[in-house]
Amino acid sequence: MSEPLFNRIAVIGLGLIGGSFAAAARKNGLAGSIVAGSRSARTLEQGIALGVVDEGSQDLVEAVKGADLVFVSTPVSAMGKVL
Repeated sequence: MSEPLFNRIAVIGLGLIGGSFAAAARKNGLAGSIVAGSRSARTLEQGIALGVVDEGSQDLVEAVKGADLVFVSTPVSAMGKVL
């Protein structure tokens, strides 16, 4: 297996789109680690349990810390606040 393109990917919003992106990144070996940022602790727990992400945080600053790529997949109405 080749070396991943990114050391760390942060996915903000682990819903259908964010979860699908994280799963595809995992399947294709794009990152050494994938971390999620979400308001919902339950969503983060599910993402970790399913192996889609390695870790999660409700603190978005912590979630993006050290990330080489940040994928924001929140509703458009929430993007201003998230960014």
